[in-house]
Amino acid sequence: MSAQARPPAAAGRFYPGEPAALRAAVDGLLASAPEREDDGRIVAALLPHAGYEYSGPAAARACRALAGLEPEVVAVVGTSHYAESRGIFLDDHPAWLTPLGEIPIAQPESQRLLQSGTGVTVSPAAHAEEHSVEAVLPFLQRTFRGFRLLPVVASADSLADSVRFGRALAAALKGKKALVIAASDLSHFPTLEVARQADPASLESFLTLDPGYLWRTDQCLMALGAPQLSCTWCGKAAAAAVQTAAKDLGADWGEALACANSADHGGDAGRTVGYGAALLLARGRSRPWPTETISPEEKTELLALARASVLAGLRGRIPAPRLFDRMRFNLPAAVFVTWTRRGGELRGCIGATEPKATLGNAVAHYAVLSAREDPRFPAVTESELAGLRAEISILSAPRPARPEDIRPGLGVMVSRGARQGLFLPQVWDKLPDRDEFMAHLCAGKAGLPADAWRTGGAELSTFTVTAFEEP
Repeated sequence: MSAQARPPAAAGRFYPGEPAALRAAVDGLLASAPEREDDGRIVAALLPHAGYEYSGPAAARACRALAGLEPEVVAVVGTSHYAESRGIFLDDHPAWLTPLGEIPIAQPESQRLLQSGTGVTVSPAAHAEEHSVEAVLPFLQRTFRGFRLLPVVASADSLADSVRFGRALAAALKGKKALVIAASDLSHFPTLEVARQADPASLESFLTLDPGYLWRTDQCLMALGAPQLSCTWCGKAAAAAVQTAAKDLGADWGEALACANSADHGGDAGRTVGYGAALLLARGRSRPWPTETISPEEKTELLALARASVLAGLRGRIPAPRLFDRMRFNLPAAVFVTWTRRGGELRGCIGATEPKATLGNAVAHYAVLSAREDPRFPAVTESELAGLRAEISILSAPRPARPEDIRPGLGVMVSRGARQGLFLPQVWDKLPDRDEFMAHLCAGKAGLPADAWRTGGAELSTFTVTAFEEP
């Protein structure tokens, strides 16, 4: 272990290097940040780590909310901005130094991480010039009276590695008065318009406390190929790890505090960086899934999008996937689109049980497929479309279930090996008896024995649906 404190590498670049100027800058930002009413135990937070003139207001929002906490240990999980630093790294210095003073390292917790078997290693080089952890430290020093620091650079290449580390981090901190911080910015280098579309969706995915959903949101947004968008998170692995750790430490709720970008504070609108601030809390209740709280206006827009997409497809102009101005439309969603005749007769229904695309693009895609590609029916014609009604079903995240959990009102998925079947909750209207419902699902949809859901070793999961249709 190094006998000396790690010297500051970002002072004078990302924040003032002179103590009095730094103290005045941080205190001014904290004083300008609005207060927040307490509602639940704060377990973790998201802070941006850019230059204070750009990200400082968002970081101050988070730290103003943290005021009053007295953590023994603060784990700050940053990212590496250097391509050669891939992995999860601790530092070997006994303390870290900023212009505001020295912060001792949390040695016992560091050792627990090193012994966790999750691939955490010591790399002073990964920390030497890195600013992501360091940039948030002056805010923490002006917010808390004293704490021990657990600095981590997490640049894992896979979701599995991030989750494993997050669980190990939670285990290392259990029993302590601890706070976990993800030090990450959001989108890098898109135009202002793209940033204002992508960043709110990325931040919302963090609030779900589901690292798989955060990862999928990033994949869906990046797949759209928005100009100049090089990433949706510079610290995606850090964010996923902190979600995991926070949930293991009791968090069940996410709260957004700020979502901004460099252009909001005088930067170039043609090349922006996004900044989010958020809290992960223990409130004793689960936060609604993002697409379960869709508004009446959003429903109307999605139904119009479904119809317009089919009409454009019939005329040979299928629209390309894109970003939307509505935040929820840019989040991954499992969607089914159903077309019926006005008398209620089915005309087509196709969708996905997994969130493979953003909500807006999934609705547009499956609206066209269900109208033109459902193998049970001939393709819808333009003259016929006016006489059809669109219904959209947005699935919640599935939950593992036992046979006794199956009840009317729930969507159900059954699977065994490569065979899988799904019934939306609407099917209960035609099959209200549970045994009959499940027999049809197993035999008719999944190609399994009718009683496989109870005796055949099949896996069950249930979900709810937000369904709405045209008048």
